[in-house]
Amino acid sequence: MKNYVILLAVTLAACQPSKKNYTWDEFAIDGEPSLRGISVLDKNVIWVSGTNGTVVKTENGGVDWHEVYVPKSDSLDFRDVEVLSKTDVVLMSAGPGGKSNVFKTKDGGHHWQTVLINEYDSGFFDGMAFWNENEGILGGDPVEGKLFLMKTEDGGDSWRQIHPDHLPEINEGEIGGFAASGSHLSVKGNSAWVGTGAATARVFYTHDKGQHWEVVYTPIVQGESSTGIFSVDFLDEKNGVAVGGDYTKEDEVTEGVIVTKDGSQTWQLASNFPVYQSAVRYLSKKELISVGPSGCYRSSDKGMTWEPFGDSGFHTLAVAKDGTVWAAGRAGRIAQLIIK
Repeated sequence: MKNYVILLAVTLAACQPSKKNYTWDEFAIDGEPSLRGISVLDKNVIWVSGTNGTVVKTENGGVDWHEVYVPKSDSLDFRDVEVLSKTDVVLMSAGPGGKSNVFKTKDGGHHWQTVLINEYDSGFFDGMAFWNENEGILGGDPVEGKLFLMKTEDGGDSWRQIHPDHLPEINEGEIGGFAASGSHLSVKGNSAWVGTGAATARVFYTHDKGQHWEVVYTPIVQGESSTGIFSVDFLDEKNGVAVGGDYTKEDEVTEGVIVTKDGSQTWQLASNFPVYQSAVRYLSKKELISVGPSGCYRSSDKGMTWEPFGDSGFHTLAVAKDGTVWAAGRAGRIAQLIIK
């Protein structure tokens, strides 16, 4: 492993006039890869992944970053990473056909095993989420008219497809999610939610860890191949938020935020909207942040109103159980959120 040289360290301007100041401490790694996968175990352990087989990690809170080598992966685009423990990490690549794979390490990245290879020419993995160290779910583009979902019960060592007969039909022109940040699906308690997009933007949801599924239409912007839900997060099994927009119009404000208070039975538009956002996370019961390549936003009223903060944006975002928040984006940029 090699230590990455920190190329940039800046603190972005705080948002006003809120009582709390939100700022980013930002760094950049060599090679300027596009980073879309991130997972934060705690204040010390953070993993980030991206294009050209890029995987980096820190075990001292970002003071030093180390390259993690995954064999024969230089051409892969690692769109999601899930840190289950200090030793066990699951890594997902996205792309058509055989470009979509899942890898796992049990020794902190020294050795890797390919645990899942996409078998469908039309398949395309979009993201993963884990309920706990053993149970997780993976979502991909539709296959043969049904949402493509897989589940693991052994920490990613093996995966089985959720039978298509258990899933509602996909609409014509609807895609099963965007591989923009590894967060088009979310889990909490016994529930899981999957956001879709393009011709139709809906949320598929289960309250029994994937045995039974329902689907609901949402009012978020939709209708074009580049529009829909890009990220979903839930505070508990009732209260949730989804963000998105149009990724071809990063600087435009559209109907890009929806919230639910009943576990996804109904969704309503927020009162105002950020520009296109690719990831969203709860910080507390009332506070949320979202990121997109053109800017970052925050809400202090459960996602109903939003205000910008900082001077730049990111693709992906993660929050640890201890409250540590990190983001990553273009040109190898990684940042920690500082709240004062």
